[in-house]
Formats: sequence, C-alpha cells, structure tokens
Amino acid sequence: MEPSKEPTLNLLSSKDFVPEKYVRDLSQSLVGGPELRRLRKKIQALYEETNNNLKRNVYHNYMQFIDTAKEISHLESEMYQLSHLLSEQKALLAALSTTSILGDETPMITGAENKNDASERGDENRQKLASILEKVEGCKELLEVPGRTYLHEGDLLEVDPVDNNTIKTVHAYLFTDGFMTTYRNTNNRGLMKYVFEVMYELGSLAVVNVRDIGNNKHQFKLLIFPDTRVFQCTASSSKKEWLDKFDQAKKARLTQEQQKRESIVEKSPSRSASIESPSFNPFEDMEEDVGTIHPEWFIEIPEELDVCVAQRHFEEALIFLQKSKDYITQFVNTNGQPDHVIIDIQRKVELRHNNLTEVLMKELEVNPDKSQQGGLRAARRAVRLLNQLGRSTQSCDLFLKLCSSILKTQCKRVKRECSTAMYVRHLSSVVFTNMCHMTEEFLRAFPSSSSCSSAYVVWASNELSLFTSHFIKQVFMPQTSLSTLTECVVLVRSQCERLCSFGVDLCYQLDGALRTPLMQALKDTRDKSIEVAKLRALEDKWIPMNLRSKTGLARFLLQYSEMGLKLDDYVTGDIWIQLTNSTLVFAKLYLTLLNDCLQLETTELLHTINEVLYDVFEAQVRHVESSLRNEKQVEQRKFITKNADFLLVILQDLCQKKYKETIGFECESLHKLKKEYSALIKGVSPTSRSTKTKYSSEFL
Repeated sequence: MEPSKEPTLNLLSSKDFVPEKYVRDLSQSLVGGPELRRLRKKIQALYEETNNNLKRNVYHNYMQFIDTAKEISHLESEMYQLSHLLSEQKALLAALSTTSILGDETPMITGAENKNDASERGDENRQKLASILEKVEGCKELLEVPGRTYLHEGDLLEVDPVDNNTIKTVHAYLFTDGFMTTYRNTNNRGLMKYVFEVMYELGSLAVVNVRDIGNNKHQFKLLIFPDTRVFQCTASSSKKEWLDKFDQAKKARLTQEQQKRESIVEKSPSRSASIESPSFNPFEDMEEDVGTIHPEWFIEIPEELDVCVAQRHFEEALIFLQKSKDYITQFVNTNGQPDHVIIDIQRKVELRHNNLTEVLMKELEVNPDKSQQGGLRAARRAVRLLNQLGRSTQSCDLFLKLCSSILKTQCKRVKRECSTAMYVRHLSSVVFTNMCHMTEEFLRAFPSSSSCSSAYVVWASNELSLFTSHFIKQVFMPQTSLSTLTECVVLVRSQCERLCSFGVDLCYQLDGALRTPLMQALKDTRDKSIEVAKLRALEDKWIPMNLRSKTGLARFLLQYSEMGLKLDDYVTGDIWIQLTNSTLVFAKLYLTLLNDCLQLETTELLHTINEVLYDVFEAQVRHVESSLRNEKQVEQRKFITKNADFLLVILQDLCQKKYKETIGFECESLHKLKKEYSALIKGVSPTSRSTKTKYSSEFL
C-alpha cells in the first residue's frame, strides 16, 4: 500500500486494509494541515457516498425483504409440519413394534393413566390461574381463553432500549399463548398486589437475547411491532430460565397450531383413508365437519395485516379488516356460533386493529421533533382512515391539536418590526387565514358529525381567546391613540368575519373580549380631549384666524370641505376666517373622534360613546360660555356668539348627520346638549343649568 495513494472505496474496503497503519503512513508522508484537510474531505465524501448507497439499496430491497420474511415464515411452518409428521411416524412405528400379537390391554391402561395425569395438570393450571386473578387487578378475562396454560412468572426491571435508564419494575407472567406484564398496586387495598398493564400475543412478539456489556447485564429484548421493550433479570440463571420458558412456549404454540391444521385436514372429506379400516366411516359426521374448513386467506389474515402495517399500506389493511369481519359475521349467522379457529383469528385481528389505530394516531400526534412541513394535507390520510376505523372522536381531538400547533408556529413567525397597525394587519391575516383553511379541512374530514362540530367550535373559541388576549396586550397601551386602536379593531373584525362564510360566527366573542378595554380607551380619550380643550381655552384670544396667504386659505378650505364643513361663508378679506383657531382645531379633532367612535360602535358600547361625545363637546361649549360671562371681553361678544353658532348649529348638524347615517337615529346626548346651550347662539349665558355641576369650574 503506497502512503501517497488517494483513498478510494476499493482501498478502504479491501480485506488487508489496516486503519492504524494507513493513518501512520499518511502522517509521515503528508506535510502541513491543508493536505490533511483535503484528504479528510475526500474520506468524508466517500463516507457520504457509501451511506447514500446503503440507504438506496435498503430502499430498493425493502419489498424483497418483506417477501423473503413471508417465505421464511411459511417455510418455517412447513418444516415444523414435516418435523411433526416424522415424530408421528416414529411414534407409530414404536407402537407397532411393542404391540403384542395376543392383544394385551397394557396400552389402554397407559392411556387411562395419561388421561388422569392430564386431568390433574389441568386442575393445577386452573388453580394457578385463579390465584393470579386474586393477585392481579384488571385481568378478568384470563380464564376465558380455552387452552391457556401458566408457564412462568417473576419480577423484571424494565430499562430504556436507547439510553438504558431504569423505567419501572414489572411483574411478568408467561402463558402458552401470551406474555402479560403488571405493575405494583400503590393503593394497597385488598389482596390485589398488582395491576394489569398489557397482554401480548405470543405470536406477535420475538424474544432476543442481549449480550452483557458493561453494566447492561442479564437482559433480554422483546420485539413487539412497532415497539421494543428491554427487561433485566436479577441473575443469569433467571434470564436463562425466562429464555427457556419462552422457547418452550413458542414450541408448544407451533405444535398446537399444527395439530389444529391436521385435525381440520383429517376431518376434510378430501383426505384419503382406507375404507376397509374398521375404525373409519367416510360418511360419519361429514356434514358437520365440512363447516369447520376455513379458506387459506382467512387463516393468514393476521400476517397479512402485519405486512400491510409494516409497509404502510393502511388502505389494504382496512380492506383485510373489513373482509375478515364480513366472513366472521357470515359464519356466525350460518352456524350459530364461532368455532375455536374463528375465535383465535378474531382475537388476533382485534389486536392488529388496535395496532393499526395506534400507528395512525401517532401520525397525528404533535411532537417537537416531528416536522410539520406537510401541514394539514399530510394529515388527511390518517384522519380519513381513523374515521373509517370508528375513531372519529380521537382523530378529531388529534386533528385540532395539530391545528393549534400549526397556528402557534405560524404566529411566532410574525415579528413586530413595524407600526402597530401593520403588525396587527399581518398577525390577524395569518391567524384568520389559517383558521379559515383549518375550518375548510375540518369540514372536509368530518362532514356530518355533531360531536366533532361541537369540539371544533370549542377549539375555535379557545384559539380566538388566545389571539384576543395577545392582541389586547400588544395594542391597548397608554401611548396608543384612539385612531390607531380603531384601525386595529376594524382590521381584526373584518378578518374575523371571514369565518362567517363557513358558518362560524365568532364576532360576538371578539366584541365581548374587547368591550372592557375599549370602554376604558374611550374614557381615557375623553379625559385627554377635555384637558386639551382646557389648555386651548387658556391661550384663546378670540381673534379671527389668519391664513397668511391665499394658497394657504384655499388649502385650508379644501381640507375642511373634505370633512364636510363648508367655511366659505366665514371668509373675510383675502386670508381671514371669522372663527377662532381654538374652534377650528376642536371641530377637526371632534370629527375625528366621532368617526372613530362610530367605527367602534356596538350595542354594548353605544352608551359609553354617547357619554364621551357629550362630555367632549360640552367642554368646548363651556369655554364659550365662560368667555361670554367675562366682562373684559364685552367688545368681542358678537365674535364669540358667531363661534357658538358654528359649534351648536353647523358642527352639531354635521355630527348628527354622520351619527344617523351609521347608527340609524340621531344622538340624544348631542340633541340634549344643543337644547341646554341654545341661549349661547343669541349671545346670552344659559340659566337653566343650575343643577349641572360637571366640569363647572374648569374654565371659571
């Protein structure tokens, strides 16, 4: 081997390749780090290429592996059948060699003794099963299976198959047809020392010996598709005893199944027999025996189901389940009651049915390590199959949990890196677009299930509650203006209304959740507006407003015209308006407040909105009233009256018009305000408000 030779697959996989010598030669021949790094990249590329080739070969040969496993299983069954036939012939030859020509009755006596021994063993086995029933809680059906025989029991320590950490201590029982695990009863009530955990069919598990490595001693592994359980014994002798008992149970089960098949063949009319034999009557009970012959596909249903689940051919597994169910129903209707073969196959099929259900439910489980790239489309198959298996409630629950996980992941991707309104626009669009898509998928998966529909309504309500709580925390802050709040609330309402097209109206819940923070925001806006009006009142000199240029005047008139106020009649000269700056600013701010309130309007908020509109408008009118009472401003009374007329007539008529267009009727509070302060239009201070004390001293 040349040290300077580049690494290749043939070189690294050759029989005479020695890694230590190869690395030692490389370290002597190569100089510097760059050459070593280049060689390392080359070896890494070879490693990845080999790994990909192995994966590709496994994928290509997987189907062949499954087929080979089935052939091996059938071959094993035939070998056991051949072995049993040889044993039967050997016993027959031995019996013939010991048969007396005189016909003594010794064999009959021996048969009677064997029968008595079998009866004694049966009684002992029933007593043992009864004692297990007294110690284990939850295994009442232990005695219901005919032919079940107790073999072995003992305490085992279950460990994790990956990291070898201790999980729990179990007390296990081995029977001729299954392996049962229990755990200690913590209630300590009565004679029940253990609680039933699970019963595995002996034909569905494989026992594997685990080598002693380090602290991992006296262990054996049970392979139960699709899980693996590892148990640790107290000593090597205990482990050997468990493995021997498992081997004994496996052999007894195979012998029993072989005897069943032979009994069916013997009872079949197609089996050849000598008519001359005095012990054979070809017409005896023929009609009864023919009914016990079952088709081969029915006998192999459990194995076919295992193969379908392993290959993820779930639809074919459903077909086999339905086919076996129909056959069993037809057999029972025809014969009145099932035979032992039907009972055995039915129990095995039920186990495969539960196994298929667990596999499909794991497809829908939410797992941090599980990729959600396929979204809800990837869950359609599992949901549909679970519904066909009669597990619509479980599939609905898992489907909605998957929806919650996807929705949470989508919301986390929305970052608050812009204005509040833009953030709310993005967030609400993500939330309600996903909810609409999930609603559509839900209606497709569960079209006519009232219980599932109720579960969906509860789920949608919970998701909306989570969204509104986050929305309130992010938007309803002291520094947020009412206009921004209004824009955000309108956006969320419009997005929530999209669900109505699917028959899900959650707008009432959204309005209910936002009612309290909106009422507080309206009251805070009222207080701030009154404070601003008080500050403007202190600075108001009651002089006309000067726009400084004709261009500025035209722009000003256009701006107020867009709000609905025509100020052309108040223009004097070239650039003057016969209204004070305080009045014009208030008109603009009040119309903005009115528009925001009308957009937020709901039946529950209408009373608060009317109070806010009344209090803010009254604060400005109180300023006008106090100015009319001021003796120092007698010369400006006519100008003050003109501003009062603008507020109580022009501005309020526009507000009433906008209010009526939105609500459907005029605002009673504004109408009441106009009636109380109507004297200001005539330049007289109102005298009918002697009982009104609110804000009475703010401007005096």
